[in-house]
This record gives sequence, C-alpha cells and structure tokens, in this order.
Amino acid sequence: MVERAGRDAVPVRREFVQIHEEDGTRRPGPFHLFISANDRFGLLLYLLLLTCASKAPWDVRHHAGVWARALGADSDAGRPRVSKAWARLEDRRLVTKERSKRLARVTPLQEDGSGSPYTRPTSGFMSIKHALWLLGPLNEKGRRLGKAWYEVLTLPELAVLVIAHMNADEFALPAERVPDWYGVSADTFQRGVRGLEKHGLIAVSRRRKIAPLAPEGYTIENRYTLRPPFGPMNTKSAATGAGR
Repeated sequence: MVERAGRDAVPVRREFVQIHEEDGTRRPGPFHLFISANDRFGLLLYLLLLTCASKAPWDVRHHAGVWARALGADSDAGRPRVSKAWARLEDRRLVTKERSKRLARVTPLQEDGSGSPYTRPTSGFMSIKHALWLLGPLNEKGRRLGKAWYEVLTLPELAVLVIAHMNADEFALPAERVPDWYGVSADTFQRGVRGLEKHGLIAVSRRRKIAPLAPEGYTIENRYTLRPPFGPMNTKSAATGAGR
C-alpha cells in the first residue's frame, strides 16, 4: 500500500496539528482529538489513508480487512474496528466514506477539520516519512527486527513524533506550553519524549537559559531534534522557545 504511493514521505498540513489564528494566537488542530480519545488506531488509519491518497481524486478503495491487516489487526475481527474508526474520522470532518460495490471508498478532507475538500498541500506542510511504515528498530547486530515503527511506537511516542515534524532541529518546547499549543498533556509529551529517546529517534540537548528571577539565575531548556530515519530536518530553530 505504501510503496504504491510512489513517494518517500506524505505531506500533511500543519493545521492538522496546530491552527494559527489571524490574531497570532495558536490552538490545537484535530490531531489532539486522537490523543485525548486514546485513538491510536484511528490516528494510524488516517495517516495511512493520506499516504495512499497519492493522486486526484484522492479517494482510496480497499476492503476493510485489508486496512485491518495493514494495521496489525486480524482481517475478520478487525473489520468492525476499521468501520468504527472511519466513523470517528467522519465525525471529526477529516474524511468522507461511501460504498463502492463491496468496498469502502474513503476520501480525505482538509486536514484542519473544516470539512473542506482535500487538495495536495504545496506549502505549509510537514513531511512524515514512509519509514514509519517500512522501517523499524534494529537489534544489537544492526539488523531490522520484525516490526515496523508504526507497530512499535505508543500513542505518546507517536504524538511527540508528529509534533517534532512541525518544528526545525533543536526546537525548544516548554512542557507547560504543550497543552495550549497542541492539546496534548505535559505528561503525555514527556512520556513520549522518554520513549523516543529510548528508541534513539530523538535527541534531547539541555542548555542553560538566563532567568534573573530563578534561584540560580538560570533555568534548563530542553531542545529536541529528530534522529534517523525521521530526522534531522536540516533546518535549525535559533530562537529560544521556538516550538511552533
């Protein structure tokens, strides 16, 4: 399914994760609904749909058993799970779904949850590499284990992976900002960072930041950079607190 898309990454509008208002304020995009609902399966299904929707009219037709099997669920028992996930995505105004003979014809909508028709983004997007589906962790001998990253990563880890794609290398993101900007709890963010660190997928550098009112006159600022196969982005965040 992924290889047929003919690319090495899928472009996803940044508004899926964070919406910038005209007055300069930021608010979470539909992405946070997956995290708050603990909807890991729905998030992966949506990202896989965007990956497969590689050309106009952007619709994808597969049997529910194919989607289920692709995401690690039993072909038969997973069918109701897929159908329920599509229903949740419809409720979030991220897809439309109709029957096409014996198959479900699913078409993505605009990633911001507005319900607008989908178009391929040409600017203001992040690129999530197909390594999510095709590669996985290495063993001690440097050989690929049997599972791909989408099968291995927990929902907090997936959340941080997506948020990191929104930002440049060495971005700073104070944990207390995460709920307002992304709709993800600080605890979920920190658990996700620890998990990605353990997998070797994110590097965390800790720097002193001048803070005259702090007891020591400084605070410690964490900066994050994705590591292979997802990063680095080759663009750096120079400004303090530069998380998008």
